[in-house]
Amino acid sequence: MAQMEEQNLISWLICKQMIGTITEEEQKILTAWREENEHNEAAFQRLMDTDRQTLEYRRSKLTDYDRPLNDMMRRLGLDESVTEEPRTQSVMIYKLISAAAVVLLLFGAAYYWRHAQPEPQIEQQTVIAKTDITPGTTQAILSFDNGKQVQLGADNQLNNKAIAEVIKGEDIAFKNLTTPRGGEFKVTLEDGTEVWLNADSKLRYPETFEGEERRVEVTGEAYFKVAKNTEKPFYVVSGGQEVRVYGTEFNVHAYDDEATIFTTLVEGSISLRPVNGNKSELMLTPGKQAQFNKDNASAHVVKVDTDVVTSWRSGTFVFEDQNLEQIMRTLSRWYDFEYEFADQKVASTVFMGSIPRYGSFAEVVEIFKKMGGIQLHQRGRRVVISSK
Repeated sequence: MAQMEEQNLISWLICKQMIGTITEEEQKILTAWREENEHNEAAFQRLMDTDRQTLEYRRSKLTDYDRPLNDMMRRLGLDESVTEEPRTQSVMIYKLISAAAVVLLLFGAAYYWRHAQPEPQIEQQTVIAKTDITPGTTQAILSFDNGKQVQLGADNQLNNKAIAEVIKGEDIAFKNLTTPRGGEFKVTLEDGTEVWLNADSKLRYPETFEGEERRVEVTGEAYFKVAKNTEKPFYVVSGGQEVRVYGTEFNVHAYDDEATIFTTLVEGSISLRPVNGNKSELMLTPGKQAQFNKDNASAHVVKVDTDVVTSWRSGTFVFEDQNLEQIMRTLSRWYDFEYEFADQKVASTVFMGSIPRYGSFAEVVEIFKKMGGIQLHQRGRRVVISSK
C-alpha cells in the first residue's frame, strides 16, 4: 500500500474511532498500525485527546469580524446600513471558518498523524526567525525551592516521571509554576482545584494542603475553579491582597507592573482584605469586580461583564472602554513583543472590540487598521503605534 493511501486510511479509521462507528475489522487494522512503533501509538493517543480536539474546534470559531467594526460604528454614531457590505463579507468568512472547523474535526487526524512522524536528522534545521511575532502557546516552567526545574508544554503537562527525577530524594514542600511571556498553562492542585494561568504569571502552591487551610500565591493573571471544602478554606494571596474562597470560580488580575489588582467573581462567594488584616473583609457577589489599590490598600466594587473579563480563557480578547496603553500591555504579554507610542496621545485612545487570541499578529494589525486612526508598525520584535 502506498504511503499516502495508508495515511488516508489510518486518518479515516481514527475519525471513525472518535465517533464510535469503527467496525471490528477496521479496529484490527488500526490496532496493527498502532503496534508498529511507538510514534504511531503516541500519535493515536494525542488524537484521541478530546480536550485537544475541542480546543482546536473552538479556536477555529473564535474570530469575530463583526464586533470591532460594529462597536466603532456605534461610537461614531453611524447608521448600521453603512456596514452592510462588510457585514455580508464577514458572514461569508464566518461560514468558511465553520466549514473549515468541520474539516479539521474530521480530518485533523491526518495532519497530526503525518506531523507526529519522527523528523529526519539533518545537520541544519530551519527555525522561525526571532523577529516573527506569534501567538502564545501552552508552556510553563515548574520550579522547586531547591533550584531545580522542569520545562512543561502541551504534550507533557503531567510529566510526573521528569518531576520525580528532579525532586528524587528531596523533601519538596512548595512548587512554583511560571508561564513566560507568550505562554499559558492549566494545573490541577492536590485538592482538585483547577487553575488556568495567563501569560507572564506565576502560581506558588504546596505539594499537599496540610493543616486547617489551603493557601496559594499568584502574580499575573489566573482563573480559579476551587474545589469546595467548607472545613478547609482556600486563600489566594496576591500583591498585598488576600482572597478567601468559599468554593467558587473567579479571576485574579494582579501583575506586578500594574497599580491595581482586579478580582472578578464569576460564581459562588469570596471575600477580600489586605494581607496585613487591618481592614474588614469585603464580600463579592457574582458579576462584581473588586479593584484593589496596592498603594493605599483600598478597594471598591464595580459591576462587570464576567464574559469580557475572562474572555482570555475562551480564546479571544474582548476590550471594553480600555485605552491602547492597557490593550498593548495585554497583547505584548501574549505575543511577546515590546512596544512604544510614536505619539503618547495615542496611548489614551479608547478602543472597544475583540481580537482572536490564537490568531496571527497580522490579524491584530489588520483589525486596528480597519478601526481607523491607528497604525501599527513592526520593527523586528518591537511594535510602534502611531496615528494615521
